[in-house]
Amino acid sequence: MIVYERENDFVLTAQHEHGIVAGDMAAHWKKEWLPLGSHRDELIFAAKEHDRGWIELDAAPLWNDYNQIPYSFRDFPLRPRFVFYRKGIEEVRQQNSYAGLLCSLMYTELFQKTLGASPEDDDDIREYLLEEQKQQGDWKQELGGDAAELEQRLKNDVEIMLFCDQLSLFLCMEEPGTPTARYDFFAEGLGCGFDTCPSANIQVEWASGEKVALSFFPFDEEFEVTMSYKVLPKASIRKFGMLQAYRRANWKKRSVWITELS
Repeated sequence: MIVYERENDFVLTAQHEHGIVAGDMAAHWKKEWLPLGSHRDELIFAAKEHDRGWIELDAAPLWNDYNQIPYSFRDFPLRPRFVFYRKGIEEVRQQNSYAGLLCSLMYTELFQKTLGASPEDDDDIREYLLEEQKQQGDWKQELGGDAAELEQRLKNDVEIMLFCDQLSLFLCMEEPGTPTARYDFFAEGLGCGFDTCPSANIQVEWASGEKVALSFFPFDEEFEVTMSYKVLPKASIRKFGMLQAYRRANWKKRSVWITELS
């Protein structure tokens, strides 16, 4: 779950909803910037489904008693998280082997690079990373072909997924219009590691409450994305508890244009 707090309520976006938007973004990626032999359809599918392991977890969100806020992807316990990561990856892999491998690589990359985690940090993290990395090696062998070309294609596709993941998170981690400097993860911009990146970070900001602009635009055109979310009044949580308050809340829609920074 992706959560931010306002004075009288919490705004919650399910991870899979955010993933669907990341897939929409990947579908607009400039085709000429995809690597030779790119699996474009598989890349879009992986970007869209990378968070499907959260579907069951987000269907019944939990309350964090210590922080007095709903649990989110920032603080959800690691052990059950890893169980559902694996479940989601396997569900994607059953549909497409290459897409499943991309999702697995994306998660290990997130823990090792973006989240600053390594196999030495924690027993649960170490076990998860080592098991995933072993499976990744097996899956690469199953895909066959030229090993160096496959590695390069996977690396670039994962970086594209990570970029779309960040941009999608930017839309729902804070209230629309929030200055970029107030974001925990993106105060210095979006991390950029795909082949055509001009720099390590790309500037991103709200041009208005309904438009987000990028200093470097890797998409084929300006486009609109729509994401579903729920608003949970704090009074409702106190009266009914977290789960019932969530189920009573109506779904809302947020539409945002993705454009180039002028």
